[in-house]
Amino acid sequence: MEGGAFAASGSPQHCREQNAIPNAARLAAHCRTLGVPVIHVHFLVSPGAAGLTLNAPLFEATLDENALVRGTWGGAPVEGLEPMPGDHVVEKMRMSAWEGSSLETILKAEGRDVLIETGAWTNMSVEHTARTGADKGYVMVIPEDGCSTMNADWHRASIEYAMTNVALVTNTDAVIAALG
Repeated sequence: MEGGAFAASGSPQHCREQNAIPNAARLAAHCRTLGVPVIHVHFLVSPGAAGLTLNAPLFEATLDENALVRGTWGGAPVEGLEPMPGDHVVEKMRMSAWEGSSLETILKAEGRDVLIETGAWTNMSVEHTARTGADKGYVMVIPEDGCSTMNADWHRASIEYAMTNVALVTNTDAVIAALG
């Protein structure tokens, strides 16, 4: 979002270019009508980033920028993508949605082995989650127009070089059509 801790990266502009928020919202709404579970994964830290290891520049920047703090504007879901009743919310403090979270427990409880993944930071969170999901035996589906990152070059590099090897890369309209 504009005004966010990492807005200077160009991410708000790329998100608009991708139409990522409306696409993800439309896909989530369609899934809800079909009874397909919607899972929100939020990267959140406590004030002062207590418990966050600072072993990578991304994590250091989270602390330095006072970003993604639970209970603040920067830690809130983006407008239009707020969890709805019946949705699951998973918290993480790593790039991958799998690491240190309840994601896999929820998927097993829901009997799911196919994940449709959208989100912010295509080349980080989305890609790491897709890679790990594939390693764990899940079918990963990436509607690339429901994802965004710093700019089109980073997005394209992740989608075209990494994700095509670990996921079915498609678009929101195709996923909605396939779901029926």
